[in-house]
Amino acid sequence: MRSVSTDSASASAAASVGGVVARPLTPGAPDTTAARVRAIAGSAALAGAVVVSAVLAVGAAGERRVFYVPGSLHGGLPDWVAGPLHGLHLPIVPSGGALLLIALALCYGVVLACARTLPVRRVAVAIVLAHVAFLLAPPLFSSDVFGYLAYARLDALHGFNPYAHGAGLAPHDPVFPFIAWHDLTTPYGPLFTLTSLPLAWLGVPAGLWTMKLLATVLSIACVALVARIARRREVAPATAIAFVGLNPLTLAYAVGGAHNDLLLMALLLAALLLAVEGRERAGGAVAVLAASAKISGALVLPFLIAGSERPRRALAGALAGAAGVSVVAWAAFGTHAFELLSQVREQQRFVAPYAVPQKVTELLGRDQLPIALRIALEGALAAALLGLLWATWRRRVGWIAAAGWATLALLVTTAWLLPWYVIWLLPLAAVARDRWLRLLTLAFCGFVLWTNVERVLS
Repeated sequence: MRSVSTDSASASAAASVGGVVARPLTPGAPDTTAARVRAIAGSAALAGAVVVSAVLAVGAAGERRVFYVPGSLHGGLPDWVAGPLHGLHLPIVPSGGALLLIALALCYGVVLACARTLPVRRVAVAIVLAHVAFLLAPPLFSSDVFGYLAYARLDALHGFNPYAHGAGLAPHDPVFPFIAWHDLTTPYGPLFTLTSLPLAWLGVPAGLWTMKLLATVLSIACVALVARIARRREVAPATAIAFVGLNPLTLAYAVGGAHNDLLLMALLLAALLLAVEGRERAGGAVAVLAASAKISGALVLPFLIAGSERPRRALAGALAGAAGVSVVAWAAFGTHAFELLSQVREQQRFVAPYAVPQKVTELLGRDQLPIALRIALEGALAAALLGLLWATWRRRVGWIAAAGWATLALLVTTAWLLPWYVIWLLPLAAVARDRWLRLLTLAFCGFVLWTNVERVLS
């Protein structure tokens, strides 16, 4: 008979090697001066995060040519893209926007340092207010949300399969001037593609702001799921939700850019919660749904199965979910839907300027990522994944922590790293009860943020 999973162990087991349990102050705990100072500093940092978020949002809407609103770099920023804040006229130069992002990161760090002294409700209110600020901002740092609309309109309005044709096939569509990828077929899963089709009939402006609203709601849902999982695993919920919900990359990039990674993580966190609560079959099925929104979600599934108390049930749920998704994808998009993996592989040939491999390439004095380095990193990733799966199966590491380490390994080794991809990692690190995973996740977030602002400040 297999031993009980590390992830469902009691609070006493949480003090095992590599795990820590954050314990918030209880009503009966002594009210020391140090605790009061931390509470005041934490509350001030919460307020600062909300204020900085609002200033960034208003500045993005008020300036016609700023570095963090992609549409503004191509012939101006229409009022319908600028959004409801555009009349406030608070122009921010690029370096000012970069400094505000750094200020938001500093507030985030102070909140995390003081989170154990803060009421969960106060942290949650600050998270919601910061989310609302970025909801009202124009799409930030990326034109991907216009790509989502373009693929939906390509299918629903123009009759072309987005898994067989690029969005550039409809050059007269009003969304065309805002998209960055014209020839590539969609790299997104069939679940996301299907759910986005109705937005095509709303028109581009309404579709854009519906996407923004959905991304905000999904991000807040992720925070709520993190809170529930944290309580189940006896992790301090205030720290866990702040770790995810106030991270500058979550707010400015994932929510601000209305990225579909938030749908992926909402489904994946629902799968985690189901598995933690002992409903492995449902957890496996929902994890497959997450992967059908965006294929990167598939990384967590093997760890969920291997680490479950009843892995056969988790596997059965995953297989049932995969069968259902396959039938729906084939019915909606034909066999072209199964060419998604080839498109994802094609995308991995690209090199992002702020990816770790690219930074290593620059240190080596090379202009292009060496093939040998790419192969070495892919081999290191494969070895890390296999080792983590083996350790999970042997109960030497909790499966959520192992999934977090695997995600971190993927993000460090991929040449196509975009800032909002850290949302794949943040919730796992927040609830994993692994101090080192949490610390290295914060360090990686700092690296990603700095590489995105240093070029503006230099």
